Amino acid sequence: MTRFSILLVVLAATCLGLDAWPRAPEQVPWRALGLSFATLLIGSVFHALVASLARGLNTGKHAWQRALRGRLGLEPGEPMREAGWLKWSLSLLVWGLPPLIILDIWGLGDTSRQLLRHAVGAGIPVGNVQIVPAKLLLGIVVITLMVSLIRALAHRLEHRWLANAQLEPTLRETIATLVTYAAVALAILVGFTVAGFDLSNLALVAGGLGVGIGFGLQNIVNNFVSGIILLFERPIRTGDYITIGGNEGFVQRIRIRATEIETLNHQHIVIPNSLFIAEPVTNWSLRDPYLRITVSVGVAYGSDTQLVKRLLLEAAYAHELVLGEEQQEAPKPNVLFARFGDSSLDFELKVYVRQVAKRYQVLSDLNFAIDAAFREHGVTIPFPQRDLWLKNPLPRHEVEPAPSPPKGG
Repeated sequence: MTRFSILLVVLAATCLGLDAWPRAPEQVPWRALGLSFATLLIGSVFHALVASLARGLNTGKHAWQRALRGRLGLEPGEPMREAGWLKWSLSLLVWGLPPLIILDIWGLGDTSRQLLRHAVGAGIPVGNVQIVPAKLLLGIVVITLMVSLIRALAHRLEHRWLANAQLEPTLRETIATLVTYAAVALAILVGFTVAGFDLSNLALVAGGLGVGIGFGLQNIVNNFVSGIILLFERPIRTGDYITIGGNEGFVQRIRIRATEIETLNHQHIVIPNSLFIAEPVTNWSLRDPYLRITVSVGVAYGSDTQLVKRLLLEAAYAHELVLGEEQQEAPKPNVLFARFGDSSLDFELKVYVRQVAKRYQVLSDLNFAIDAAFREHGVTIPFPQRDLWLKNPLPRHEVEPAPSPPKGG
């Protein structure tokens, strides 16, 4: 109801002031005031509509907005950055026109036209660059629309066109990411051209960037180049389970500056791409998705070792996540007689599992199963034994007194 009320007030104020436009404003100042108020109110309404549209695109409030976000490849809850750029561009445009209209209402048409001419044609000189506000806003709008279109095309390229070519998902993502980077760079150049910047001065811009890199942008450039290397060499891919610097988890996204991984505790860690080039990285699923788990157990001396071996293999084959004889792609469970320990015969059960993230659960399940099987068949798991020898102390009168310190030291 509030929006409808505002619209009704705007329409009423506009209708009351329309017939005052051709007349001199000093004859009917109250109508000029009303028309000025209506102009500001219309600008406020348009600003509110633009802000509401941007919020809807960020959250997917309506069905058509959710459909648009789906075409752009945005996940639920992920903000749409282009919506923010478009909001500020349209807001500047909305609040740039009302002052010119109000000046014309109050009889200052020459002033408003001069300001409009400077905004659209002449611009403002800043050093050797002529900045035209209208062209600058148009360039921002062009970049925003082109980036949105590139995002939609990249999503369609990865999930439709390249999918029909039967490429693996990680390769499709790499191609789509590289195409997106190149297309965004082209969109920025086009936007700068529309905004009125002379691209012949790119050499000066490159020189300025070189100075900036020398003074403090080394890490940003290093991470960017490292991200390109990761996309080409693909030592890690989306979905891989990796360990780096004490952190381990699934690779969620490889971005231009950093890579996001999700731990088993559902924590999201953002790691700069340069660390993947400079530090050792353990990729648990680079060549195959299998992982070997070792269960160490000791039994008492005198136990039936063949029975121990059979019980360990039965516990392994009984687990649903352990790869057994029916899977030909991975080795079967195996039991090794590792060593003769100080107080036990040490065995190692080695099994392969397909899901790396569940290795801790599999290890726990196997320990439970082995303990139950050993109890059922009377196999003892010993604890370390130590022999302690105590010497008889000397009687008190045989204890030699400590020597006294020399006098006059």
